[in-house]
Amino acid sequence: MKQQTYRLRVFYEKRGVSVVISQKDFAKIIERTLRRVDFPFKFSEGFHPRPRLSFGPPLPVNIAGLNEAFEVYAVRSIDEQELLDRVNSILPRGTHFHRAGWVMPSLPSLVESAVTATYILKGNPPPAPEEIAVLGEVTSAGENHLQILVNLKNFTHAPLKKMLGFLTVERIIHWSNHEKIRGTDFN
Repeated sequence: MKQQTYRLRVFYEKRGVSVVISQKDFAKIIERTLRRVDFPFKFSEGFHPRPRLSFGPPLPVNIAGLNEAFEVYAVRSIDEQELLDRVNSILPRGTHFHRAGWVMPSLPSLVESAVTATYILKGNPPPAPEEIAVLGEVTSAGENHLQILVNLKNFTHAPLKKMLGFLTVERIIHWSNHEKIRGTDFN
């Protein structure tokens, strides 16, 4: 008899000292944190079963993520708010889960749901808008900041990393299909 699987989408921010944690290490931290709160994982099949976790577009080191997401698969439904409260008390400094919801099985994967992102570059002075325009649409430019909107389907971080220098960079992903997620702060 096949066991029912539930898909929980968790939205989080990663800033401050957490920006120096690589995506691979961050995935391990998330798995260990969820194990500590006895999350009811659905495991992969095969000779070396692993908890089923999937992350959205990778976040490079030294870039803060203000609206990142991952999905974790469970064998039973649990209260999302209770999970958020328990996990947030043990996450590394700079990482915070801000909402979670159960995802309909028909909903596209995280990578397919991440359509665009806004990158906020802060520094004095920020790069010239003409330099950044090759990456995406400049939506706001000020004395100490610059915002660009990029299409994630064909975006690479390599040109942005070359321009970083002493800039602070934050990413806000714009997710599609929010209305099809049940849970905290979605309804």
